[in-house]
Amino acid sequence: MDIRGPRLRKPSDEALAFTSSMADDGRIARQVILVNLAHMAALVRAGEVDRKLGAKCVKFLVGASAEIPPGAKSEDFHQQLEQAAVDSLGVETAGFLNYGKSRNDQVATAIRMELRGSVLALVGSVVGLQSALLSQASKNGAVLVPGYTHLQRAQPATFAHHLFAHFDAFQRDAERALQLYARVNLSPMGSAAMAGTSVKLDRRYVAGLLGFHGLVRNAMDAVSSRDVAVEALSCATIAALDASRLAEELILWSSAEFGFVELADAYAASSSIMPQKKNAVAAEMARAKAGSVMGGLVAACAILKALPYSYNLDLQEVTPHLWRAMDDVTATLGVLAGMVASASLRKGRLDSAVHGDGSTAVALANYLVRERGVSFRQAHAMVGALVRASADTGAPLQEVAASRLAHVSAGFGKKVSVDRGTIEGLLDPARFLEGVATEGGANPRSIAKELRLREGDIASTRSSLSELKARLAASERRLRATTLGLAREVKSGD
Repeated sequence: MDIRGPRLRKPSDEALAFTSSMADDGRIARQVILVNLAHMAALVRAGEVDRKLGAKCVKFLVGASAEIPPGAKSEDFHQQLEQAAVDSLGVETAGFLNYGKSRNDQVATAIRMELRGSVLALVGSVVGLQSALLSQASKNGAVLVPGYTHLQRAQPATFAHHLFAHFDAFQRDAERALQLYARVNLSPMGSAAMAGTSVKLDRRYVAGLLGFHGLVRNAMDAVSSRDVAVEALSCATIAALDASRLAEELILWSSAEFGFVELADAYAASSSIMPQKKNAVAAEMARAKAGSVMGGLVAACAILKALPYSYNLDLQEVTPHLWRAMDDVTATLGVLAGMVASASLRKGRLDSAVHGDGSTAVALANYLVRERGVSFRQAHAMVGALVRASADTGAPLQEVAASRLAHVSAGFGKKVSVDRGTIEGLLDPARFLEGVATEGGANPRSIAKELRLREGDIASTRSSLSELKARLAASERRLRATTLGLAREVKSGD
């Protein structure tokens, strides 16, 4: 028996190929089987399906394959699975599989189940990259590096301070994903097509078997909303953007123009024609993947923006973008973790970069405010004039300031002078950083404390991950125990 029924004639091969989701359903096939198992267990429990018939269905599902044969011609895996059951058990038995449910609530549930794993994988990859960042901060954190605004030298910083900035952005990515998980982990099952069902189903029982911690309350919302997909794509996009910024810095810092970092050969490639080349290809792909992930978000929004309630097949087109984006960002973060962990600093190049570029000039301005009673705007102008003179003459700022400060300051209404030794101390990058007093600044003395705080962040995230994974594993064990108990009731030969 064809489970499509006699309402419509057979679709054309062209139309079936165009509308079928079989090419993408492999991602949720296992989840679809689990949904069917939980649903049948609930039907038997409620007395809606004879226990013997239900047991036969469960036994079939327990042995069902989640593999999709090449060239399979079905609308989707849901149809393929049910048709296979009908072909195997007969419609008198397998015909109860879809009793009280629709492909609408089934696919929405399977997507959420698969998305849970993808979200946890994303969080895990974030933690892996964060660990690599902290490892570098622990080994090389006190090394001074130039800090940039507008991609121009701004102020010196420690390498740890720079790495902590990236770490904290990724920490927000992890937190967003864990908050998303709570909204993903709600069950649509029992919503049927869009209005619920008269079949006596305990939605919360089914949700518990499938590892959900609650329900999508409204049946119409449950089957026709994909906001969790959009939110997941948003989380993935933000994480990909953060990853792309890190990748861009690895590309810049490993270039001859910067020369601050040496990337491991494992993450580089040579040129097909130029034997001297070492290209940061893994970082380039990480940068490019952000565009692909962002494109998935835009595509999903465009698909959903004008859909009337409730279910429309347009929703089917959202999920390929979702899976690709989640896979891309997780892979990107994993590769970047390896790149960061294996990178080495060129400390000589960094040392020369942070000395003599005037990036500590604000320390002299602050000194004039604090010790000479000059307003900051006056001090800013005085030091700015000294920097200009240094640039024009090519003389170091220390020399210019020591010889010209009194003359320059007089031009701004308050003649002051500072001895050369004090000026050199103020403009020294290491002394400059040691003078940073605000929390979250780049003072080297704060590195150990900041490391401990971020190690605590990682430990907390890992604990949350472990707990969520354990809950999912426990719920699947309960589902397997429940359904295997039913399957064993089928006697040989039945």
